[in-house]
Amino acid sequence: MELQIGQVLYDLPSDHRGGPTMSLSRLISPFPPHDWDFFMKSLLSLGIRWMAAGATFASLAVFVPTIFAEETDKIDFNRDIRPLLSDRCYSCHGPDENHREGGVRFDIPESALAEADSGEFPIVPGKPDESELIARILTKDESIVMPPPDSNKSLTGEEIEKLRKWVEQGAKFEKHWSFNVPQKTDPPQVDLPGWNDTEIDQFLGARLQQEKLQPSQPADKLTLIRRVTFGLTGLPPTQEEVDAFLQDESPDAYEKLVDRLLASPHYGEHMARYWLDAARYADTHGLHLDNYREMWMYRDWVIGAFNDNKPYDVFLTEQLAGDLLPNPSWEQQVASGFNRCNVTTNEGGSIAAEVKMRNVNDRVVTTGTVFMGLTLDCTRCHDHKYDPLKQKDFYAMYGFFNSMNGNPMDGNNKAHPPTIYSKEAVEEIDSLDQQIRQKQEEVRTTLAKIEYQDPGPGIDNPEIDPEEIVWVEDGVPGKAEVSGDYNWVAAPEPVFSGEKSAKRTVTGNQQCYFINSDQPITVYKGDTLFAYVYLDPKNPPREIMFQWNDGDWDQRAYWGEDLIAYGNNGKTKHRIGDLPEPGKWARLEVPIAKVGLGEGAKINGWAFTQFDGTVYWDKAGMVTKYGKKPQFKSLADWIDFAAKSPGALDPANKEVTEVLKKPADQRSEGERKQLQNYFLEFVCLDTQETFNKLRAELKSMSDKQNEIRRTAPTTLVYVEAAKPVPSFILNRGEYDQIGEEVARAVPSFLPPMTDEMPKDRLGLAMWLTDASHPLTSRVAVNRLWQHVFGVGLVKTSEDFGSQGSVPSHPKLLDNLAVEFRDEGWDIKKLMKRMVMTTAYRQASAVTPQLVAKDPENRLLARGPRHRLDAELLRDQALALSGLLVDKLGGPSVKPPQPDGLWKAVGYSGSNTVNFKADEGPEKVHRRTLYTFIKRTALAPQMSTFDAPNRESCTVRRERTNTPLQALLLLNDPQYVEAAVAMARRAMDHGGADPISKVNYLSSLCLLNPENEVQQKELESLYFDSLTYFQQHPEAANKLVGQAETPAELAAWAMVCNAILNLDEVVSQR
Repeated sequence: MELQIGQVLYDLPSDHRGGPTMSLSRLISPFPPHDWDFFMKSLLSLGIRWMAAGATFASLAVFVPTIFAEETDKIDFNRDIRPLLSDRCYSCHGPDENHREGGVRFDIPESALAEADSGEFPIVPGKPDESELIARILTKDESIVMPPPDSNKSLTGEEIEKLRKWVEQGAKFEKHWSFNVPQKTDPPQVDLPGWNDTEIDQFLGARLQQEKLQPSQPADKLTLIRRVTFGLTGLPPTQEEVDAFLQDESPDAYEKLVDRLLASPHYGEHMARYWLDAARYADTHGLHLDNYREMWMYRDWVIGAFNDNKPYDVFLTEQLAGDLLPNPSWEQQVASGFNRCNVTTNEGGSIAAEVKMRNVNDRVVTTGTVFMGLTLDCTRCHDHKYDPLKQKDFYAMYGFFNSMNGNPMDGNNKAHPPTIYSKEAVEEIDSLDQQIRQKQEEVRTTLAKIEYQDPGPGIDNPEIDPEEIVWVEDGVPGKAEVSGDYNWVAAPEPVFSGEKSAKRTVTGNQQCYFINSDQPITVYKGDTLFAYVYLDPKNPPREIMFQWNDGDWDQRAYWGEDLIAYGNNGKTKHRIGDLPEPGKWARLEVPIAKVGLGEGAKINGWAFTQFDGTVYWDKAGMVTKYGKKPQFKSLADWIDFAAKSPGALDPANKEVTEVLKKPADQRSEGERKQLQNYFLEFVCLDTQETFNKLRAELKSMSDKQNEIRRTAPTTLVYVEAAKPVPSFILNRGEYDQIGEEVARAVPSFLPPMTDEMPKDRLGLAMWLTDASHPLTSRVAVNRLWQHVFGVGLVKTSEDFGSQGSVPSHPKLLDNLAVEFRDEGWDIKKLMKRMVMTTAYRQASAVTPQLVAKDPENRLLARGPRHRLDAELLRDQALALSGLLVDKLGGPSVKPPQPDGLWKAVGYSGSNTVNFKADEGPEKVHRRTLYTFIKRTALAPQMSTFDAPNRESCTVRRERTNTPLQALLLLNDPQYVEAAVAMARRAMDHGGADPISKVNYLSSLCLLNPENEVQQKELESLYFDSLTYFQQHPEAANKLVGQAETPAELAAWAMVCNAILNLDEVVSQR
C-alpha cells in the first residue's frame, strides 16, 4: 500500500489545537538512518501523521465563524455589542479614569448617551446618522477615525453594521451578563430523538436545530468506555472492565459504569490535577534557588476532597480560610495551604516588604481568577480598562490576605513557617504531650509524699574531684555548623588520641570553626579549657589561636607572635605564651577567667586559627569540678554549696538561683519548699534512684517528640496574625509608594458583604458562596464543563469579564449554576449529569460541514475529542504496559528525565540544582500527578505537552500540536520502557502467531477492531522489524536487554512504540 506524507486514514481530532500527532525518526534508535524507509512508511500508513496532516487541519480553522450568531436581526448587547466595544473602545473610553479620553465612556449609558467634551453626542438612540460613534467609525479622516489606525483594531464591515443596527434599534445597554445573578429558565423541547432526556441535551439540541446542524450517531461501546474512563479517572479502562461493559446488555449498563468510575479513588487523582494547576501547587519555591518545598500533603488533601465529594462551597471555604474555622481540624488547616502555594524567594538583597507585596498580590489574583473568573491583576496599578474594577477594589481585597503570621522570605527552607506536621506526627506528638503531663504530675505527687528530715551538716558530703570532659575528638560535636576544611587525617599522620586529627596547612591567616552545636558545654568557676596540638617541625606556624563562642566570639587565646588580626590585646584576646615545641604533642590550657568567660557560660562553638605552617589539632575540651553533679544527703550542705557556686545547678534554674542569692532568714516558706523540692528531685542521694527513673522516662518521651519534630513531614499552612495589618493603595503597584488606607472589602460593583460575614477570609468565603454572588457557581460549573467537554461554555474560563468570551449556551450555563448552588454544590452529581448526556455520548467523527461551522465543537454536534494531556499520555503508557503502580498519595517522586536540566537553571547553593532520579518501580512508575515539579525546570514530558509550570494560577491549559511531541513519545526512555513492557505482555498473553498478538494489542489499546488496514500494517511493521533485529542482534539487546528471544521482543517493542503514537491512542475520542 503506497501512502503519501499527510494522507489521512482516520477522522481528524475535533480540536485542531490537540490534533494530529507527528512522528519522525527515533533520536536514539537501534535503526541507522538508511534503514528508516520501512519504519516511516509503516508509521505513516498507521495514521501517525506529521505536520502535513496537521497543517491541512489547521488551515480549516483559519476562518472561525462565530457560533453565537442567530437567525434574527435583533441585536443583543451582551452577545453582539459589548465584545466589540470592550475590544476596540474600552482602553480609551472605559472604566479606567486615568486613561480615558474625551470624557466619554462606552461601558455605561450615562456617559455614552450624554454630551461629550466636544459637544457631540456619542450615541443617539435610534439615530445612527446623528451618532458620533458611527460617524467616527465611518470617516476616512485618519486624524479622527475610531479606532485609531495605529491601534490595529479596525472594524470589519459586518461589525460596523452590527453597531449601526444596535444604535438604530435603540442602543439598549445591558449589565454585563456575568455580573447578573444567574436565573433558571425552562429548557426548550427539541425535535431530536433522545435529546429531551436531560435538560442539558434540551438546551444543546435547541441550539443545534437553530444552527441547522444534525447531531452525530451514538459512539460505540468501545469508544464510550475509553472516553468516559479517561474523562473521569484519567486512565484507560482495563481489559476486564471493557469485557464487563461489552457483555452488560442492561439498559443502565453505562450508568453503572459511570457510578463505578465516580467511586474510584482515581477519580480524585484526575480531578485534583486541574485544581492543582489553578492552585499553582509545586514542589519548589519557584524563584532564585528554587529550593525544595514540602507541600505534598496539600495535594493529597485535594485528592481526598474530590474522592469524598466535598461540597464545592466547603471545598472553597476550607482552602480560603480553613484556619479561621472554629477549632479547625488537621485537614482544614492543611487545606489553607491553598494560600501558601505561591512562588516565594529568599534571594539576597530582596526587600521583605516588596516580597510580601508580591506574595499578597498573588493570593488576591489567584482568588479572583479561580473563584470569580476576574482579572484582578489588571487593577494593581490602575483602574481596570475593561471591567468595573477600581484600583481601590484590589487593595480592599488585598487586606484579606495581608495579615499572615509569618515571614514573607522563605529562608530557602522546605518548611517555611507557618507549617503543620503530618496527621500521624501530630497525633503522636499530642499523645506524648499527654504522657509527659502525666509523668510530670507523677513527679509532683512523688515529691509531695516525701517527708524529708535533714540528717545534719557534714553527712556524706564528698569532695569533688576535677574531671576532664572531651568535646572535640575525631569530629565536631553535636551536628554543629562547620566553616572551613578541618581535613581529618588518620595514622600514619600524627594522631594524639582517637582515630583522627585535623591537619591544617595554610599560608597567612586562616581559620576553621564550628558553631551551634546541640551539645554545648557549660563552664564554671575554676574550669580550664584545653586542646592538643602538634606543630610540624618542617613547617611550623608563627601563631596559633583559640576562640570560643558563648553568643559572640570575643573570647580568644593565642600563642606565638601577634599576627592574627582578631580582637584587642588584653580585652578580647590574650597572649598565653610561646608556641610549643614542634615535632611533639603539646597540651595547651586556658583558665576560663583568663579569657573573660563567666560562671555558667554555655560554649557552643570553637574556632582554630593559625598563621602560616602546618598544625595538627586533636582532642579538646575542659577540666571541671562540675562534670558530675555534686552529691549530698544534707539539704543544708547543698544550700551552702550551691549558694557559693549557683552556676553548678544542673539543670539550671533561674528561680532557684535567685532564691539562693537571698540570705536564709529572708526566704519565705514557699521559697524554702522550692529549694527542698529541687534538692530532692535533682541532688539528694537518697531520692535520686526514684527521680532518675522518672526523669529518664520523661527524657525518653521528650526525645521521641523531638525526633518526630525533626523527621516528620510538614506542609505549609496559613495562620492569621493576631492583629490585622492595615492595607493601603500602592501607587503604580509599587511597594514603597503608599497611598490611601483602605478597609477590607469586596469589589464595589458586586453585592456587598452582609453584617453576618466577618471581615476576614472566612467572611470572604461566605460572600463567595452566598446565593447573591453572580460569579462563583458559574465559574465552577464552567470549569467542570471544560473538564468534561474540553472547552468551557465560556471558552475563557479565566476571564468572565468584558474581555472574555460570551457563553455558547448562556441559559444552560445559568441553569447549571443555579442547580449546582441550590442542590448542595455537589461536584460528582454535576459530573455525572454531564457524562450521562446524549451529547457526551455521541461519536466524535468530524465532517467538513462540522469543521466549517464549528471547528472547536462548541455546539457539540459531535462527541468531545482532543489530545490527551501530558500526564494522561504517560499514565496511559504505564497502564497499558502493566507498569503503573496503583498507590494513592505520598511524597512526590522523581522518574527519569534528561541529565543536566536542573543544573542548567540552578544555583550552586540550591538543593535542587542536581536531578537524581528515584529508583524502583514503586516510585518510577507512579502516576504523573505525583511527579516532583521543579518550577524553573519542568520535566520535558510535561512542558512538551503544554502542562503549566505552576508558577502562577492556570485554569485553562492550551493544547498545541508540534513535531517535538511525537519525537518525545517515540524516544523518551519511559515511553520506550513502556513499549518493551507492552511487548512482553503481548508475547506472554497474545497467542502464538503474530496476528493474534496484533489483535491482543489492538484490544488492549481499544483500537478499531474493524480496521483491517491498520491490523495488516502493524503485522507488516512487526515482520520488517524482526528482520532488522535478526540482522542486528546488538541493536535488539540494546533495546530490550536480556531476553530469551531478543529480536522478537524488540520487534514487538517497535510495534508497541508505534501504537503509543497513534492518533487513536493519544487522543481522548
